[in-house]
Order: sequence, then C-alpha cells, then structure tokens
Amino acid sequence: METVSSRVALVTGGTNEIGAAIGLRLGMGGAKVAITDIDKGKVDEVVSRIQDAGADAMGRVANPTKPEEVNRTVNDVMEKFGKVDILVNNINVQEGGTISEISDEQWHNCLKTNLDPLFFFCRYVVPQMRKNKFGRVINVGDLIYLGWPGNSSYCASKSAVFGFTRSLALELAKESITANFVVKGDVSGSDLTEEETAKVAAGLPVQKIGSPEDIAQAVGFFASNDSGYVTGQTLFVCGGKSLYSSMSV
Repeated sequence: METVSSRVALVTGGTNEIGAAIGLRLGMGGAKVAITDIDKGKVDEVVSRIQDAGADAMGRVANPTKPEEVNRTVNDVMEKFGKVDILVNNINVQEGGTISEISDEQWHNCLKTNLDPLFFFCRYVVPQMRKNKFGRVINVGDLIYLGWPGNSSYCASKSAVFGFTRSLALELAKESITANFVVKGDVSGSDLTEEETAKVAAGLPVQKIGSPEDIAQAVGFFASNDSGYVTGQTLFVCGGKSLYSSMSV
C-alpha cells in the first residue's frame, strides 16, 4: 500500500461507497482523513470505520454548493489537522434525461451539483497547498463523460471536470502540486443485484465488475509521494470498457 503518512486528506462526497473506500485506504496508509458530505449520520458512520481501522479521522456536514459552507469546512479541517495535503473531489450526482425530456431545473442542478463543489473546494484548499509547497488534487469522474444517451447533463458536467483538471494541473505544475483525474467504470455496489452485477460484468473486457476499492487504489497512487511527476493525467479504472469508446482521452 502507498504511504501517505503525515499527510492530511479531505474527501468530498465521502459517504458514498467509493468515497468511504477512498477515506479508509488513505487512513490505512497513514493519513489523517476528513470526510465531508450532506448526511450527518452517514458522515459519522464513515468516520467511525476509519477510526476503527486505526486512523485519525474527522467529519463535517456541509452543502458543497454553498461557498460559505465549503470555506467553513476547510477552516475546520485546518484548525484540527493544521493543513490539507490531499483533496479528493468525489461528488457524482447523476440527474437528467434526454434532451427532449430534461427540464431547465434538472440541467442546471446537475451542472451546479457536480461542478460548483469542485471549484469551491479547490479555491479554498489550494492557497494553503501553495504555502506548503505540496499538494495532491484528485478528481473522481465517470466513464459516462465520454458520451451516453439520455445523460447529456451528467456527461457535460463530467467532461468539464476533465478540462478543469488539466487546466488546474498547468496552473500549479511549478509549485509541487499535482492534479489528476480518476475515471470510474462500472462499480459494484449495494444498489446492484447479483443478477445485474453478472450482466454488467459479461459486457466488460475483463469479465468482472470493479469495486470501490479499485477506485480507491487509483486515488491512493495519485495521493502518494510516488506520483509527484504525474499531473494533468486521466486514469481509467474501468476494466477496459473505455476501449469500446471512440474517444478515450
């Protein structure tokens, strides 16, 4: 396992299955972990799991689309742990429908929910990364960003994360701060039945569905000291599914 000892990690969207796996892996690697999301019960549950694994962890409830709440969350983490070395942006909200069906409200809400938190957390975390001359920003996306029928709003929001990550990487490249994009494919979860999981797996080159831990491993690499010469890159964790796309960028 990669070493992130003495580091402090902040994971947004930290209570979904992927966010929890990321927080747990970073904690087991030696990092102090801050989990933030909108549901206090779920935040407390994930924090307890990380603490039970022997890591130092804290949780904060915040609406990530409100800059004042994001700023307060970052300040709380700074007050408790002194810094933020690793920022994992893991908010993925899929909402919408076909162009003819999606409402204006659904369109704007999907873009706002997936993009505003990314910008706000980076805006409030990156300045102190600059002061410390070290930082790792890892944005978690979805393979659907390459294009999927009936998901124009979600695809648009996740395509924007791709461009944002590359631009941020260029802005920060001279300051020992990296920014990278982890793109998840089909991942097993509590919302899938055994039959559904088998059906999805049959359509993948590797013939098996991924796990939240697979995504966490990729994030762990980008969070570690070993990835210092890697920035602005996209890593597909999808069992080869991206090979079926006409635009694997």
